[in-house]
Amino acid sequence: MREALTRFGPLGVTFIIGSVTVWALVLILVPHLMLIDYAFHPNPGAVSKGLVEAGWSFYSFKPLFDPKDALAFQTFLRTLLTSGAITVLTLIICYPLAYYLAKVATHKWLSFFMLCLLVPFWVNEVLRAYAWRTLMARQGLLNQLTVAMGFTPVEYFNYELPILDANIALFVGLVYSYILFMVFPMFNAMESLDTNQVEAARDLGASWVRVHRKVVIPHAKPGIASGCIVTFMLTAGSFIVPVLLGGRSSFWFTQAIESQFSVLNWNGGSAYALVLELVCLVFVLLTMKLFRVTLRDIMR
Repeated sequence: MREALTRFGPLGVTFIIGSVTVWALVLILVPHLMLIDYAFHPNPGAVSKGLVEAGWSFYSFKPLFDPKDALAFQTFLRTLLTSGAITVLTLIICYPLAYYLAKVATHKWLSFFMLCLLVPFWVNEVLRAYAWRTLMARQGLLNQLTVAMGFTPVEYFNYELPILDANIALFVGLVYSYILFMVFPMFNAMESLDTNQVEAARDLGASWVRVHRKVVIPHAKPGIASGCIVTFMLTAGSFIVPVLLGGRSSFWFTQAIESQFSVLNWNGGSAYALVLELVCLVFVLLTMKLFRVTLRDIMR
């Protein structure tokens, strides 16, 4: 605090603290209190019909866990499973890429590859999703190449992957949309790793698999955990990509939330949103426990 006072002065410190306080109250605390209040109150329409009494209750949560109408719960479960699978797939794709950028690429190539990663994200997410939709359409570029090679066109939007009921287009779109959020945390963590440790392990006869398992991964755990957390949360909370790239059965839970609000059922939509937020919080805690990292480690 003394250092901040010396650097910014009393007026500057007051402005910074005041700005953070207003930000936290207006954009975080107050909206969440309203969300909780709506979630634990029944819809006025249900009250007027005598289906439930006014006041605090779990009525708005019941449709999500109603065994007679399992659509909402199945959508919720499918979203979580698919988000987990996409997080693992993104990790598998991004880990070697992050290691190459951090420890192998020269400064010249590092700048080039970083530019290649960043440039597509200068375009709006909606346009990127439409671009993938165009590429993977039945008459799109990918299928034109497939037919030219003598193969049958691939139904990217209708082919359902086992168990997840999610199509190839949705997987590609979501992995592509959030790949940077997995690469950069791991890159930052691996960049601080002393290359001499890797070379020493190799000199002692360790295979590359053992080097990564014993040296690189333990050092990069905060970055891996951070990337998994952010990717999972963004994927589970995605809306545009599932709408544009989802197939017949790839109904995302955020679409279920939006459908509740669109029919002015703010209480049901708030209940669904609160459940999704709590599950994401549980995922954060489980990931931190799995990788044995603290919040401070992740925020470094």
